[in-house]
Amino acid sequence: MARKVKINTPSRLHFGMVNPFIRGARRYISAGVAVSYPNNIVIVKEGSELRVEGCRSDEVFTRIKDFAVKHGLKGIIEIRECIPRHIGLGSTTQLVLAAGYGLALVNNRLIDPVEIAVETGLGKYSGVGTYVFKHGGFVVDMGRSGSTVFPPLLTRLEFPEEWVFIIAIPSGSGLDEEREDRIFTEENRNIPVELTWKASYHLIELSSAVVERDFDSFVKALTALQETVGSMFSRYQGGVFSVNSARAIELLRENGVEGVGQSSWGPAVYGVVKGLEEAEAILEKLRPRLDGKVFITSPRNKGAEVVEEK
Repeated sequence: MARKVKINTPSRLHFGMVNPFIRGARRYISAGVAVSYPNNIVIVKEGSELRVEGCRSDEVFTRIKDFAVKHGLKGIIEIRECIPRHIGLGSTTQLVLAAGYGLALVNNRLIDPVEIAVETGLGKYSGVGTYVFKHGGFVVDMGRSGSTVFPPLLTRLEFPEEWVFIIAIPSGSGLDEEREDRIFTEENRNIPVELTWKASYHLIELSSAVVERDFDSFVKALTALQETVGSMFSRYQGGVFSVNSARAIELLRENGVEGVGQSSWGPAVYGVVKGLEEAEAILEKLRPRLDGKVFITSPRNKGAEVVEEK
């Protein structure tokens, strides 16, 4: 019987990046967390050729074809559900990894997601999306030095599952990869080095709060990290938060959410609250006032879920 697997991926919320610009030091140190919704759902089955069907199929085929040829992999990839591009939830990384990992499995190969990421051109700046796919939970990568092949994993922690995220996706989109490349290859000499040290300290606070399950310390560190990192990117996105994201951040704060952030380039933003009941009450207040999608999701302390199908 032909082998067939179903892969359900998490989404990724990005908490912040230390030193995106200043050369001569380790750059792009990043933190983030896996969340349970929205998901990419990919079915991969044995086949005599490489074929990709469903949403974003042309894009995925382009990203994985050289990887498939190198390893002699063939199969039919059906993308049943896909998260839209450039909204800040790491959709491309999750989708490409699901396709590549599933393709390897149906060819009776076990290839590490990090290797797939390297060979498909993922993780140029952050490895968080790859480690979220592999492990779930809260992850921090070590960024890049001059010799780094892929951002190494610094830590992976269980994230408190009782804390709940409210995610808002206003209309608009974040930056594409071409624009991102131009920004990160620019040497921005106007960024005070002190901001990098501040971001580093806030990241330590954030990680410690996860370990200690200290909600109050977590939301303070998250907001401080976001504001520090956002100030480094303000010239590119129109402020500490992007133009598309700023209003949603304001609405979250107006409704009592203290821990807020913009995921990557946005427009997706998030707030974290202590429990589901509080999240549901805030959600009802936000819906009539937000031009876009808003929903509740939970942390996900496991990576992509792979199920063998008959």
